[in-house]
Formats: sequence, C-alpha cells, structure tokens
Amino acid sequence: MWIMDIANLLWQAGILSVLLIFGVKIGLAMGFAGLSRKMAALITAGYGLGIYALSALANAYMNSVQGFFNTYSSLITIIMAAILIFAGVHTLREWKEHRRDTAKTACVAMVAPCPCCFGAVIVSIILVSPIIGVSAVTLGKYSGIILAAFIGFFYVFANGIAAAIKKPYPVLLGNFMLFAGLYFLTAAIVLPNVNSVMSMKMTPLTVPGIDTIIYVVLGTLALMGLGIYLNKRKSTFIE
Repeated sequence: MWIMDIANLLWQAGILSVLLIFGVKIGLAMGFAGLSRKMAALITAGYGLGIYALSALANAYMNSVQGFFNTYSSLITIIMAAILIFAGVHTLREWKEHRRDTAKTACVAMVAPCPCCFGAVIVSIILVSPIIGVSAVTLGKYSGIILAAFIGFFYVFANGIAAAIKKPYPVLLGNFMLFAGLYFLTAAIVLPNVNSVMSMKMTPLTVPGIDTIIYVVLGTLALMGLGIYLNKRKSTFIE
C-alpha cells in the first residue's frame, strides 16, 4: 500500500511521467537495435543505479544543479535532438543504399546518458522529497527501480514489435530515432515558452468563418494526399 502511495505521489509530482518517457526512449532503442538480453540488463541496471546515486549526490548541490538545468536544458535538448535525427537518417540511408546494419552503433545516441532526462528526474526528486516527507535518497531509490522496470518492459515490447512486423532492425531503430529527435526538438522549442504564454493576457478569441475552415481542411487533406503519394513512390523510411 505504501508503495502505491509513493507511486501516486511520483505521478502527481511529474516524476513518473519523466521516468516513463526516459524508459520508453531507452527500452525501445535497445529492442529495435537488437541488443542482447545481457547487454540490455547491464544498461538497465546502470540507469537504475545512476538515478539512485545521483539523487544522493545532487542533494548537497541543489542550487547548482537546478541553475544549470534551467540555463542549459533547452540547448542540450536541441543538440540531443539534432544528433538523434542525424543518426536516424544515417541509419536508414546506410541500410537502404548499402544494406549496412548500423543499428547497434546508432543505438548509442539513444542509450547514452541524457543530461536533460537525468536533470529533470533529479531536480524533481530533490524538490518533491521534502514536500512529501521522504528523503531524496529514498525517493531516488524508488525512482531508479521504476525506471529500470520501464526500460525492461519496453525492451521486451520492442522485441515483440520487431517479431510481429518483421522489419529489419535498422529500419525500426532509424524511424524511432527520427520520431524521438522530432519529439525532443519540439519539446525544447515549446516548453520554455509555456510559462510566458500562460502568464500573458489573452485577447478575445476570433473564430474564422466557415469558408476559411473549409479551405484549411481541404489544404490539409491535399498535403496529406501528396505525402502519401510521394511516400508510395519512393520512401527511405519504410523500405
């Protein structure tokens, strides 16, 4: 029961959602890269222990950690997104043009420790722990266990997807890296502006006429149709 209360508090504090994103990113990348179970287990244990150790160490340097995270998180996320997109495109191109399997090498870009992910988890742990009356070390221990569980689950889930759709590992990993890169790029651009937008005084909403909405819908459908047509003719991402 106490564990369920901790999980509920982690979810309300936003820590569990960050751990989920973190676990999806690493678990799917390892599965789509075809890493062995032994290697996946070592990486999973390393991340779980890393969260626990950093929670204990960062507690003494809370101001420095939070300041660094607030200052450089967007820049680091953009750099990471660019690396993921480049590695995803490179993996797909190498497979399509030369049939070279670079999935395991490209997987490093996804599995390598991400300062922003670690920073978001650690800062949240340190900020929330005094509020809920639990030490940062204890909260870090449970966060590490939950992260390891998420990574393990999505690693197995990715292997199931690979077996079901029967696509080569480079194609699966390359597409996933592109998606992850675009996700982190969008997050880096949008999230820093959320607070400023929320604090702005909004003007009354003006709803466009029905003819404008129809034109927008038709234009969107036309672009989607063009994309599907071009994708069927020649696609780097599905072959």
